[in-house]
Amino acid sequence: MRPLFGRNLYAVVMTLVVCFCADRASALNPRKKLTQYTRTTWTQEQGLPQDTIRAIAQTADGYLWLGTDEGLARFDGYEFVIFNKGNGDLPSNSITALSAGADGTLWIGTANGLTRYQNKRFTTYTIKDGLPDNTITAVCRDHSGTVWSVAGTFLSRFQAGRFSNFKSGSDLPIAAIRTVYEDRAHNIWIAGFGGVARLVGDKFVPAISAAALDGDIVSSMLDDRRGNLWVAGSKGLLMLSAAGKIRKFDTRDGLPDAFVRSLWEDRDDNLWAGTNGGLSRLEGGAFVAPATDSGHDRDWVRSIFEDREGNLWIGMNSGLSRLRDDIFTIYSTGEGLPSDEPTTVYQDRTGRIWVGFHVSGLGFFADGRFQTYTTRNGLPGNEIFSIREDRQGDLLVATREGLSRMHAGRFTTYFPPDPLGRRIVFDVREDGEESVWVATAEGLTELQGGRARTVIGGGMLLNSSMVVLCTRRDGSIWAGTYGKGLWRVSRGDTRLYTTADGLSNDQIRSLVEDQDGALWIGTFGGGLDCLRGGHFFHYTSKDGLLSDNISHIEDDGRSLWLSTTRGICHISKQQLLDFSSHKMTSLDVVNYGLEDGLRSAQCAPGYPASGGGWRTTDGRLWFPTSRGLAVLDPNAPKRPPAPVPVQLVEMTANSDPIDLTRPNELPPGNSRIQIRYTGIHLTAPERVHYSYMLEGLDHDWVQAGSRRIINYNSLRHGRYRFLVKAEIAGGPSSEASYAFQLLPHFYERLWFRILFALLLAAGGWAIFRLRLRQIRGRFALVLEERARLAREIHDTLAQGFVGISSQLDAVAMSLPAGANLAKQHLQLACRMARHSLTEARRSVVDLRASALEGQDLRAALEAGARQWTAGSPVEVHVDITGDERQLPEDVEQNMLRIAQEAVANVLKHAAAGKIRIRLHLEARRLCLRVEDDGRGFEQQEAFSTVGGHFGLLGMRERAERLGGALNLHSRPGDGTQVEVTVPLT
Repeated sequence: MRPLFGRNLYAVVMTLVVCFCADRASALNPRKKLTQYTRTTWTQEQGLPQDTIRAIAQTADGYLWLGTDEGLARFDGYEFVIFNKGNGDLPSNSITALSAGADGTLWIGTANGLTRYQNKRFTTYTIKDGLPDNTITAVCRDHSGTVWSVAGTFLSRFQAGRFSNFKSGSDLPIAAIRTVYEDRAHNIWIAGFGGVARLVGDKFVPAISAAALDGDIVSSMLDDRRGNLWVAGSKGLLMLSAAGKIRKFDTRDGLPDAFVRSLWEDRDDNLWAGTNGGLSRLEGGAFVAPATDSGHDRDWVRSIFEDREGNLWIGMNSGLSRLRDDIFTIYSTGEGLPSDEPTTVYQDRTGRIWVGFHVSGLGFFADGRFQTYTTRNGLPGNEIFSIREDRQGDLLVATREGLSRMHAGRFTTYFPPDPLGRRIVFDVREDGEESVWVATAEGLTELQGGRARTVIGGGMLLNSSMVVLCTRRDGSIWAGTYGKGLWRVSRGDTRLYTTADGLSNDQIRSLVEDQDGALWIGTFGGGLDCLRGGHFFHYTSKDGLLSDNISHIEDDGRSLWLSTTRGICHISKQQLLDFSSHKMTSLDVVNYGLEDGLRSAQCAPGYPASGGGWRTTDGRLWFPTSRGLAVLDPNAPKRPPAPVPVQLVEMTANSDPIDLTRPNELPPGNSRIQIRYTGIHLTAPERVHYSYMLEGLDHDWVQAGSRRIINYNSLRHGRYRFLVKAEIAGGPSSEASYAFQLLPHFYERLWFRILFALLLAAGGWAIFRLRLRQIRGRFALVLEERARLAREIHDTLAQGFVGISSQLDAVAMSLPAGANLAKQHLQLACRMARHSLTEARRSVVDLRASALEGQDLRAALEAGARQWTAGSPVEVHVDITGDERQLPEDVEQNMLRIAQEAVANVLKHAAAGKIRIRLHLEARRLCLRVEDDGRGFEQQEAFSTVGGHFGLLGMRERAERLGGALNLHSRPGDGTQVEVTVPLT
């Protein structure tokens, strides 16, 4: 994130860059007539609070400010923002004066005090703060920051936070002061009814007497770059020269009205005067006003201001007007043309520029004026379609009423019985063999040696018209028709090309052969075609052209200029060639329209052969439009666009406004953020392109186009910085930013998350302990039930077997000596009863927790070994080694049972004298080994089941349940070793 100092430095640097570039922006071209500037007017319907514009100023951030009778308006070129008494910003809606300072402040004179606007806040000073009167009629902030204002009949000076006041008549040599002004040398001037005075030291000294003013009431003053002081008043203008001479200007000097209310000198030293009869400009010692009937042109001009981009702003009773100097210069009836509907342009060999019109005849420019020829001068008709010059220098004019030749100022027209009698002639050309080719509504005619020959006509034309001609360097003639394709005439042969032969459309409007021999074809509906190497190539609006309706093509050698029904576009021929060879997928076309100064984008008013433009010898391009003749100089020096100052206008969180003058911490829940911004471009705001990024959310710049409002929904808590860039194509960008933090809810904070995790862990542990207690309780019930079953078995089944065995022994002893067979059976029954008794006792042992109850595995093994071998002659030893640690209960239970089963097997089958039990505990495993010195056995029979006893098989299953393994080592006569290894985790 850029630190605060860095942001402020960036803003200062960008402001200086903007001001530097703006000072060098193109101003109003003084060579243009007033009517040739592009004039745009805004009124209440377009957003002004009221139509009377009394004052205009521009602050350092680029905004234009307008004082009206219903409040203060701020303008960025796109929309107005209103400040007034109703929204609590101002003490009065009547704004009388404005003065902007280099530090970004704006001083506002109102009918109820003096107001300062700084850092987006309004502060008002009244008589309570030292003003002598609350009615302010003029304000001037001088170079030092001192603010001078006319308050009632007083002159007030605001300096170092305090007011000092001068009263008319006593402190001032003027009876009724009306205005205050600082000149280029930083002199302070005052004027009103009774003269003009200048501040010298601490006193005002008269400079122009009341007698010299002759009762004039001064309303405005200005010093020009030549050192002259201009004084505007109710009786005209008075100029005090640097030599001290006075000259007066009034309506006799061209002012449209004697009451001059405002003055301005633009950056090209043009002096502008705003009068009760409109705007005027000083030209050659006299004032010139627009020669139009517009109501705005005749309105009171109360204020004039030139912005940093070179536009001239005019505050009137009827709204706000802007005069803009665009790249196109328009010639219309305001400049002396007979009509605003030209159809064709042509420059003859003498350099004279001829213009044909729809219904107003033919004319040319001469000595700043336009001379016209019509039917009254011998033309056969006033609707002109084409103009050309023959080898003799005669002018050939194609009209609706036939072809006319102008020689020595006189017209000769082809009438019946000539073949061209009263035919509509759309175009005319002369080839290299002195033949004149004429395109008419009835076909193509060749004129040579005073004779006419129809080359294409009748059924060949298929009820269409020849509308445009092109003579090519190979001697062939090409003729475009109105809907029936393209004809070629060469050495007496003719051929027709249509869409079936590759044309994109059969309506042909323009034909041009370039220096490489390619024929460029403008169609109406099919875009641009090119015939090159015997093949047609097509370019349409889908490929990037402005329009598919092309009325005229102009070739400047490297590129083509196309006039269309939607404006004028410019494209290089190399780009077109690359597109045809599939090196490009789309065309990069430069388009020109209303924003460039065209009064109409319609360059083909709808006539079959209209729209014929021309490139004059000085390189200028002339295009007929439906609202005048548009002239463009493509070779004129082009200044790069200046940076566009960008401002954050408003930011809301959940619809609540946020103070943008300081970083903000937004309370939790403000997840819906709306940000409004604007790039201040007073010339063409529609050309400004925006991109933005929200650091903390976006990873790259987002292209916004012309959008000025951005919405974010469901933002998470965190630190953010919003950045926005504004730029015009080809120019540098400027940037604005704002940092804010969205605070988290309490449940989103770190301490809450830690606490919640601890509580969750504690809850989990409690649930685990509860579950463990439940399992242990259930296991205790199981053990209790097993103990009960063991007691029942011991008290019933086991005792029964004891009784049976005793009775069988008694019967066997009472049998006579010869009853051997019976004794054998009885002895067998006794052995079976004793065996069953042994198994019952073992079951009782298995059902009980035995020695493990309340003991660990070590103690249980030692106690169990003594218990299992009690009453037998076998010697048993127990060795326990390794780490002492608590083992899982199921491991201890199963290992104890394995050891018990191993010992039982030794006692049953091994006839051993010694048993050694070894238990070794390691970090990751447990090893149990039971060895004896008995008779041993064959290992392949080890895991068989006999008589329902599972033996080693059961031990192995217990080991595998624990994830371990059982290993057996035994040989007949060499004892047995059982080893069980179990992993520990």
